[in-house]
Amino acid sequence: MALPFEIPSSLAEGFSISYCTPADVDTIADIYYDAFATDKRNAFWWPPSKQDMFDWMKSRILRKMDDRRVRHFKITDERSGDVVAFARWDIPEGYEKAFGEWVGGKGSTVDASQIVKAEENAGENPPANSAPVEAVNPPAADYPKGSRPELCKVFFDALKVASEKHNADAMLGLSLLCTSPKYYRRGAAKALLEPMLAIADAHGLKSYLEATPNGKGVYEKLGFREVDRLTFDLKELTGEDYGDIYQITIMIREPRST
Repeated sequence: MALPFEIPSSLAEGFSISYCTPADVDTIADIYYDAFATDKRNAFWWPPSKQDMFDWMKSRILRKMDDRRVRHFKITDERSGDVVAFARWDIPEGYEKAFGEWVGGKGSTVDASQIVKAEENAGENPPANSAPVEAVNPPAADYPKGSRPELCKVFFDALKVASEKHNADAMLGLSLLCTSPKYYRRGAAKALLEPMLAIADAHGLKSYLEATPNGKGVYEKLGFREVDRLTFDLKELTGEDYGDIYQITIMIREPRST
């Protein structure tokens, strides 16, 4: 399927960029998990079971792929076949065609009903830490099995309030950007960001995201600016040693003249 943009010049040699499909769900869930495991503060609302979290990620990815206003793109290392990174974008109403075709469930090798069922029956597995930064508002029932609902509610309610406050639905939204840790500093994030931001520029659209502490600097280089900040007192919320304060930065990028 043709991409909605030219191959970015920042794409490293030997890498390719394409749509994600449901057949990629296990691979990108792995990247999702590993990318955010680098900072345990991201994990304050996650369940202790890795399998519970992984199953939640997979079912969530599949549901988002079924949303016609969501686009997923990935970068692949053609030499190894590894998926290097992926991004999820929320498209504002009326601009769906401008940001590429919706692939939906085409070619899926994954049975979503079985993944949901697995969430209900998963046993305990070694713990791990991870957390996303997403411009979405999941219902309460979408919390991972084994998580503390009160922590999930604090986290997702804060994202919802910020999204509504800044009218995020009217903007191009970067709801998820994950790079495999072994491919850090290879330009994958930039290559996934620049072409979609260029489309937003061409249509005079603002762009919206929620940045983790580690991601903020990358987004600033591409023109995003802080407009708000979400502060979580982790010691008070969890009673555990996650560090005292965790902040997510709400960032907006104004369209550039083309």
